Amino acid sequence: MQIPGAVKLIGAHERIWWLKASIVIAFLVALCMSARLWLSSRTYPLVPAVQGLPAIGHPLDWMLFAAMISLLIAVGFSRRPNIYAYFFLAIVCVLCLYDQNRWQPYIYMYGFLLAALCMYSWRPDDAIGRARALNIARLIIASTYFYSGLQKANLVFVHEYFPWITQPVTHAFPMLAALFFYFGFAVPIIQMCFGIGLLTKRFRKVSVLLAVAMHVFVLAMLGPWGLDWNSVVWPWTTAMMFFDLFLFAGAGDFSWKDMLPGQSALHWLVFVLFGVMPLFSFINLWDSDLSAALYSGNLTEGEIYISNAGVLSLPTNLQKYVTSVGRGNNMLDIKSWALGDMNIIEYPETRVFQGVAKAVCSYLPDQTQMYLVVHEARAWRSDPQTVYRCSQL
Repeated sequence: MQIPGAVKLIGAHERIWWLKASIVIAFLVALCMSARLWLSSRTYPLVPAVQGLPAIGHPLDWMLFAAMISLLIAVGFSRRPNIYAYFFLAIVCVLCLYDQNRWQPYIYMYGFLLAALCMYSWRPDDAIGRARALNIARLIIASTYFYSGLQKANLVFVHEYFPWITQPVTHAFPMLAALFFYFGFAVPIIQMCFGIGLLTKRFRKVSVLLAVAMHVFVLAMLGPWGLDWNSVVWPWTTAMMFFDLFLFAGAGDFSWKDMLPGQSALHWLVFVLFGVMPLFSFINLWDSDLSAALYSGNLTEGEIYISNAGVLSLPTNLQKYVTSVGRGNNMLDIKSWALGDMNIIEYPETRVFQGVAKAVCSYLPDQTQMYLVVHEARAWRSDPQTVYRCSQL
């Protein structure tokens, strides 16, 4: 028996409309949940990618944020959304130049998925444009899964990150702790395999099931009934399930060969950025957040240490992120600061930590009272801890 409306739900033209709706909703939710990330009036410092840019102050920052929201809504409701998408992406790109903390992995993904949809004319008879847009989006999602698995192929993930993620289960059922520990070794391989399997006709169905099951599990672990951690990734995890369904479920009309770029410049750009450049993150030549390394153990960490006298020189709303770590020494928790002020995880790169620390140094009359410690962790090349004084930033 045929389910009423099922054909319309998964038809070729309708598939891309459902994909557009899920991207727009996910993007809107992400922007609203981390609104202060896009504003200049916040305590967490902006770290521009390009120095010397003219300042975007109040109320211009709010006006640009409102324009982003309005343009996204227009993309969602318009039958010809490309012009609105172009303007929206232009504002996002400009604001990302003003602050590298805005290069969040979900923003990176949503932006390129939206750009991929602009390859389609939104006419039902434009089969070539529709296939091109969907295949670029499929390449983004499949590459993200593959590299996310590859990034997890390290002992830090197995011994620290995966046990932490599965705490809601292992605390409730301690007898499962050993089983989950050993399963952690298989997680990278499984994720890499279904990332590849999504692009094959033979293994696509089981890969979709595995991908959706993984997101359900991650949402349960990190969500409000689990660790209640990093809430801005909850809608991303949910959106990924819909991306899987709209891009791969019941889609037997493409193969891995269609992921190879042809004459489209955007297809080539996506192929390079999502298919090739993440390899360079393993030798610290490409950013981790642009390489599907979230919760993998391959992330650079930064910590700011400050004396008691230095703490007293900090603004009151910044002192709440400081904890004592020893006699006369304190740590300013950068992660808690980013989460508390912008509801995001800090962008984990040395240059960004240096920019944040430099802003903190500006509060101190005596800049010898503070230093930054950075540990660059990579699977294939990890640098030892490096200490930066204010005079070196």
